Amino acid sequence: MTLRILAILLLTLEGISAESGQVAPDNASNRTGGPMELSWGPLQPFVLTMYQESTFSVEYTLYCNHSSDRYRVEISSKRHVVFTVRQDAIVLYCSNATDILMNVTDTGPQVIPIPVTSSTPSPRYHVIQRKGLRGKLTLALYGELIGRALLDVKLQKVGNSLQNETTADRHVFNVVVFRKLGVFDTVFRVLIYIFIVFVTLAFGCKLDIDVVKENLRRPVAPAIGLCCQYILMPMIAFAIAKLVVPNDPAVALGIFISGVCPGGGVSNIYSHLLDGDLSLSITMTTISTIAALGMMPLWIYTLGKVFTDELGGATKMDIPFLNIFTALIILIVPLLVGVAIKYKLPRLTKVLMKIITPVTLFVIIILISVGIYTNLFIFKFFEPKVILAGSLLPYCGYILSGIISLILRQSWTKVKTIIIETGIQNQGVAILLMFTAFPPPDGEIAAVAPIASGVMTPLPLFVLTIIYQIYKRCNKDKYASVPEKDATKRGDVDMEVKNGSTKIIVNGNKEEKEMLQDG
Repeated sequence: MTLRILAILLLTLEGISAESGQVAPDNASNRTGGPMELSWGPLQPFVLTMYQESTFSVEYTLYCNHSSDRYRVEISSKRHVVFTVRQDAIVLYCSNATDILMNVTDTGPQVIPIPVTSSTPSPRYHVIQRKGLRGKLTLALYGELIGRALLDVKLQKVGNSLQNETTADRHVFNVVVFRKLGVFDTVFRVLIYIFIVFVTLAFGCKLDIDVVKENLRRPVAPAIGLCCQYILMPMIAFAIAKLVVPNDPAVALGIFISGVCPGGGVSNIYSHLLDGDLSLSITMTTISTIAALGMMPLWIYTLGKVFTDELGGATKMDIPFLNIFTALIILIVPLLVGVAIKYKLPRLTKVLMKIITPVTLFVIIILISVGIYTNLFIFKFFEPKVILAGSLLPYCGYILSGIISLILRQSWTKVKTIIIETGIQNQGVAILLMFTAFPPPDGEIAAVAPIASGVMTPLPLFVLTIIYQIYKRCNKDKYASVPEKDATKRGDVDMEVKNGSTKIIVNGNKEEKEMLQDG
């Protein structure tokens, strides 16, 4: 349940592009050759945090030919979308040079040859003895968006009309930008888990154990849902990955991983809001989550190797079993507590049944709004092909699972439930798997595919829910009295009368209603 909402609410991380892999071999020695040497102590990139400015000191050595020489140092970002430079160009004056520097080189003008006195051949080095400058350049960089980029430091001699972009002395440094989770992110996640536990507990109050037993005794609908979940969806995901994003193996892998994940608990919410079979929905979610312990490794280590091989062994696919177990606990424990409340505290059950729908709608709207507002940066990574792939996966799942359910002559209530269970998947598992498959921040960037799928999946269901709930509000009398009569005519309802009460079974869901006796 959690990460279907998390995918659209938390939206914590973003996507990969061809530019995001800019890497320089070594931050201490990337240069084109020239009068300036730069050294950034550790052989590692400059690490920035999103929306924060950081300063770094880079040691430099500048060799001067004449005391009148001046050099202009320009510092620029190769990808302004990832980070920007918060300082102007710097001018260094050779008139301030005081040190006598020994420049050892194997090429270059104005060199003093060293005679070779030994008969044994040795490398020919040249030593230039001249004045120069030593000091530190302070770089002020601002992280804009997570990813990788290059920092370009260019040295040009002032007044040299012959020097151009291609002949300037250049130094390149790696820059990596991360996103630091703050207190607000932690509080936001805790609130989401509280909401999930509350909703699951309330669904436990509505759960009919007899219907669950019937679904398990005659598991036609659960079997259809399980086959759609772990046969249909992986094949759809593989086809979309190969057809829509064939040239981007990281995004393709993310789409495929999204297609082999278990059902998301938020499907129970939409089954409730759209008057599906809630007991069947909970049964299918539980079964698919348990089955994920075997089905996810099966698909990832067989068909998924097509994508991992394309990445050249740069990925380490570890199935997040702990995350799957956590999803099971969050689903089962509150559910059992809700069932206990149903039988021990009937008055509390009635209160929960009255408030569950409006509270769920209100909280979902608030969480989606806040989640999107605080994570707007994620949409910068949503390229058209990523959006298309993220949309096709759940929407094809909705359509094809619905067709299969109708062909197999399932009731409309069960068809709705199977459609919702098939299309909605626990993208949180896919996001976590992408985090562990790539080193940071590449894992966060590669997670754009499951995040895009998570954002696009509930959109049609959310719109249908709003329309359906408004329609029900405007037709209260119809939904209060007509459905049972109409359902009986369709053969979807069985009625049992015992001791003055009527037990109505609508599409396998049992409800007991007291009959009013006249005279």
